[in-house]
Amino acid sequence: MSTLKLRKQSDGFILDYGHVRLALDTGVRGETTLLTHAHADHLKGIENAHRVIATQATREALLARGHKLRTRFETLEHNERTGQLGVVITSLNAGHVVGSSMYHLEFDEGLSVLYTGDFNVVDSMVHFAAEPKAADVLITEATYGTPQWVFPKRQEIYHQILTTTEETIEAGRIPVFQAYSLGKAQEAIALLQWGGFNVVSGNHMINEVCKVYNRHGSDLRASSLRSEKARTQLKAGCAVVSSSFHHTRKNIRAHLDSRTASDVLGRLEHFVLSGWTLGDSSRTGFPLSAHSDFWGLLKFAKKVSPRVIYCFTGNAAEFSGHLSKEGFSAVPLE
Repeated sequence: MSTLKLRKQSDGFILDYGHVRLALDTGVRGETTLLTHAHADHLKGIENAHRVIATQATREALLARGHKLRTRFETLEHNERTGQLGVVITSLNAGHVVGSSMYHLEFDEGLSVLYTGDFNVVDSMVHFAAEPKAADVLITEATYGTPQWVFPKRQEIYHQILTTTEETIEAGRIPVFQAYSLGKAQEAIALLQWGGFNVVSGNHMINEVCKVYNRHGSDLRASSLRSEKARTQLKAGCAVVSSSFHHTRKNIRAHLDSRTASDVLGRLEHFVLSGWTLGDSSRTGFPLSAHSDFWGLLKFAKKVSPRVIYCFTGNAAEFSGHLSKEGFSAVPLE
């Protein structure tokens, strides 16, 4: 049987097995790239690919975020299969952002590989949880791969966000929730809408990505800062979702008259939505993450039940050590 080889390139990997070569979240001239989602740190070099495989939602998210698709793009929806000589490729839901995928690879020689990219094992307001699939080899992210990163239940975080929103608005202030423009911002908008609050989008990019989510089953209705509706909501009481607090302040000055802008800017209350706020007293916010926490990563790996696990991202070495204690053969790729 051939030997599986993995080599890091940019923020992705080159996988070689027998005569099959695949690029994972990167690009190689003349080869196929498996693209998991549209976050910038997974896109380096994909313009070199002969073809890029991803979901339609990922393609739309790329366009919404201003990326030019100059390579051949082949859509592969979740639970669909495609192939090339020597391997069958199945796309699986990753639960991270709209259209995000894991890839299950079945090689002709019998070896199976699961590549997660970034993934989340809990349901959210806008995403379904990733489900494990058995494989001989697991290539997994380990962003939160140490025991210090254990998040509260998502429903508890949601409750805290909604309670804070209500208290802040009742105090005459405007809560601004800072979140990534792709994924976290849409989850926050969906949650705040569900809680009965008017929501204003602080950035044009969030508006464009919301359109993608709405084409794929969501119902996000955040008002653009450029709209008259937003001006009314900012005066009456609302929440703002922003990917950049600085840019939102700048947009408020650009799109509102000076008197209204001065009033609004004086009432803003800033909160960060990120897993990294856990235990970080320097940042006011909530540990809402689009990634799996430590226990989520560990339980997922056990259910995949691979012979070998390769770990990547910042806590790869630490997570590999914990997997080794659980009896797995684990190798960090960082």
